[in-house]
Amino acid sequence: MSRTDPAPGASYTGVDRSEATAWVGFVLLGGVMLVMLGAVHAGTGLVALFHPEALVSRRADQLLPVSLTALAWFHIVLGGVAMVAGVGLVRGRAWARIAAVLLGGVAALVNFAFIGLYPLWSVTAIAMAVVVIYAVAAHGGEVADAYGNS
Repeated sequence: MSRTDPAPGASYTGVDRSEATAWVGFVLLGGVMLVMLGAVHAGTGLVALFHPEALVSRRADQLLPVSLTALAWFHIVLGGVAMVAGVGLVRGRAWARIAAVLLGGVAALVNFAFIGLYPLWSVTAIAMAVVVIYAVAAHGGEVADAYGNS
């Protein structure tokens, strides 16, 4: 046994016994996906603010009759909220689980709205949102248990 190995029967980082299942991996995947999704939304918002000509499209104008500046700020705020919620979800916070379920539902609805334009991507994104929502709603507390926070 090396010096870094714990003694047999000793707790690991303060956790004596964890009831966490393999679903914790899907919850953590949801947290990482929220952080990445938030970064993409924030980047899209910044592009829309500083180079709006890059995002002007006839399809987008038909679907959302909103000014590009309002849409840019919406993306920036949504991106920030998603990144904070993703980090909180990875850390096992209860408020982040609620935010993740809400953001997953919004993502599924938005992708349903775009199913006519991007059918393969929309169906894939909806399926991923449903898996993450289920994992967070049914097994989100296990992440806190795995950290010993419960």
